[in-house]
Amino acid sequence: MAALRPSAALDRLSRRTSPKSLELKLKSSQSQTVFQLTYNYVRETALLESTLALLEWDEHTGLPYHAAPNRADQVTFLSGLVHQRKTSQELGGWLNELSHSELAQNPNSEVGASIRGLKRDFDKNVQLPQDLVKRIAHAVTVGQQIWSEAKPKNDFASFLPHLTEIVQLRREEAAILANGSPCKYDSLLDQYEEDALTANIMEVFSELREQLVPLVQGLTQSGSGPDGKSILGEFDIAKQKEFSHWVAAQVGFEFERGRLDETIHPFCTTLGPHDHRILTRYDAHSFSSGLYGTLHEAGHGMYEQGLSPEWFGLPAGCAASLGVHESQSRLWENMVGRSKAFWHWCLPHAQKWFPSLNHVSVDRIYADLNRVEASLVRIEADEATYNLHILLRFELERELIDGNLKCDDLPRAWADRYEAYLGVRPANDSEGVMQDVHWAAGLIGYFPTYTLGNIFAAQLMVAAERELGDISEMIGKGEFRPLLDWLRTNVHKHGRCYKPTELIASAAGEKLSSKPLLQYLENKLKPLYR
Repeated sequence: MAALRPSAALDRLSRRTSPKSLELKLKSSQSQTVFQLTYNYVRETALLESTLALLEWDEHTGLPYHAAPNRADQVTFLSGLVHQRKTSQELGGWLNELSHSELAQNPNSEVGASIRGLKRDFDKNVQLPQDLVKRIAHAVTVGQQIWSEAKPKNDFASFLPHLTEIVQLRREEAAILANGSPCKYDSLLDQYEEDALTANIMEVFSELREQLVPLVQGLTQSGSGPDGKSILGEFDIAKQKEFSHWVAAQVGFEFERGRLDETIHPFCTTLGPHDHRILTRYDAHSFSSGLYGTLHEAGHGMYEQGLSPEWFGLPAGCAASLGVHESQSRLWENMVGRSKAFWHWCLPHAQKWFPSLNHVSVDRIYADLNRVEASLVRIEADEATYNLHILLRFELERELIDGNLKCDDLPRAWADRYEAYLGVRPANDSEGVMQDVHWAAGLIGYFPTYTLGNIFAAQLMVAAERELGDISEMIGKGEFRPLLDWLRTNVHKHGRCYKPTELIASAAGEKLSSKPLLQYLENKLKPLYR
């Protein structure tokens, strides 16, 4: 069979997966034609973007070290093509016409939301010079490779020039998108959390810190509580991989539409409407690292699998925000995976893979997995201290973008902030400033979404419990589908049809509030430290 040209492949794809009864939703034949042209064009752009995602997945799962320069060239070239398409006059003209048509009157419908979201994205993208977009793409591709080599060697010096370049490029981007606003960081934060403002995030974080710090101090200084020893030992990596795969499937990750792999820093990426990749990492001395990395990324993956395939590449088929995305990962990792009900169900199964757990009780493993302890590594932090890890990263990257902190001074600033907030100081840069891949990947503005995700997750669980009944009883029986179906209905299926805070308010029945999260933490953790 002759190879299909990209446009021909897209036409075939569109005929198979275009929105059902689209013609019935569009009243004007002219608007219908323009929207169909836009739909096809954006779906074709999504083919390029998914190719970029595939290159990213490959980069983190087995790219040879000396292949990094060519990979950077590939990513740079494709990023330039994507930017060209996203800022073309043709697309801009279509979106301008559609945004003034009757199709845009309902901004929360699939069609209206796609018009609104695409117009919003176009107006931002068109401000950015293509050369800057390509330089950022090249810098972060190389930067991540250097970071992956430098981190195990504790070699911040070799990573520093690349980090400095990435930060400078993101400053340039922020200055352009800020459009004169005094807070340039807002323009980066907005890329991950629509309409979020630094001032509002600071207010929420301040409220959390005021109550979390005394809670953590009270628990850690109580002189009682779990010691964490039951989850330590020798755990065969091959068995951990089997176990993690099995658990992910049980909670609802569809492996016929995805896969689980291993990497230095866990993540999730989507390569197509039915191709969702999750990645974790394993520790031979603790099975919890691989398991909870898997549950976290499975939460992301299940959200992606719950989005509409027929709207893939358009706002109606995209996640609402990174904060909403993190609410799904944190919900499954912690509120489900670290619950006592989960271990009532899971422990007998875990003991089949890991006989060393045969003499561990549900109460013991539950307590050890929820031990509160000041630590250095964010992704392995307990739920109570986790947001303090996010707070200091949020502060540091704001200072980097504002120019108040130089990359050369980051290691010391990081260590000082950890000592001030958590009472611990990293012994080296590998467990300090280089522990996360985010800055190497240029993801400045991303970190606050983790805490927003925790807040959203607590609100969603309260609402789900209100509608479904005793979720703990279901989890204790290994019945995860009711909760997943509720999330599918109230969160996943809406894509970007609502702004993040609107979506959560609709699903949870209340506006953004940290109270459910704080109440959840107190109710869960205080009984463990009596």
